[in-house]
Amino acid sequence: MVSNPDKPPPFDAAADRYDADELGNRVLAHMRGRFFEQLRAAFAPGARLLDLGSGTGTDAARLVSERGCRVALLDVSPRLLDRAATKVRAAGAGGLLGAHRLGARSVGELAIAYGREFFDGAYSDFGALNCEADLDPVARGLAEVVRPGGGLVLSVINRWCPMEFAWFALRGRLKDATRRWGGPVRAAAYSGGPRDVLTFYYSRREIERSFRAAFRVEHVEALPLFLPPPYLDFLLARLDGLVRAVEPVEAWAARLPLLRELGDHVLVRLRRR
Repeated sequence: MVSNPDKPPPFDAAADRYDADELGNRVLAHMRGRFFEQLRAAFAPGARLLDLGSGTGTDAARLVSERGCRVALLDVSPRLLDRAATKVRAAGAGGLLGAHRLGARSVGELAIAYGREFFDGAYSDFGALNCEADLDPVARGLAEVVRPGGGLVLSVINRWCPMEFAWFALRGRLKDATRRWGGPVRAAAYSGGPRDVLTFYYSRREIERSFRAAFRVEHVEALPLFLPPPYLDFLLARLDGLVRAVEPVEAWAARLPLLRELGDHVLVRLRRR
């Protein structure tokens, strides 16, 4: 176990809520499906992977059970790590390489535990990297532990989200409508929770700038584009047919130039040089 001297964000309280909150959320289901498409494109079956901000281990467990991958988990929350490790062990024998209480900016320390360029790739989803004030150390650390030719898939909360802007602006909440444009804000770790997580927003260009020294970009898309952010999923409660009709158009349009800059998240697939 690798320890991190930094005080972890308050995600332990969310450990018992994340899986339950995701059940029935149409937007999250759509986002997770498209994220997994990029995982399949980036990583071969049986790959050795690193999960940055593992949460409860949903993606890691699926990679183990469906793709035969082996995964090392990284998170700042011991409760999330315990839950994720349990889920990955249940998904397949030998699927768990390790569980490390470590911030993403310190990922390079794993070169001591595993060796340099040990991993075939790494991934991070649903805004785990938005807890980092600077993505440059994350990129440098991943360059230490991911082999040349290895893949990288990142889903990061975007700086530019027209859906969120419109939702708050129409209600006269201009401070909330523009919150992503400036410096960091304090957000909740889970729906209805206290706003005690310092959150940094990144555009596609900012992400690429941090990673370009060691990684080249293969694919970019908005995630989602036409659907609202996950916390507004209640707006779709009686619109299941509309959601199903929009999904294929959404997946196509979200990859177009300019439009790919405008989602709640930006989804980027890269390759180690």
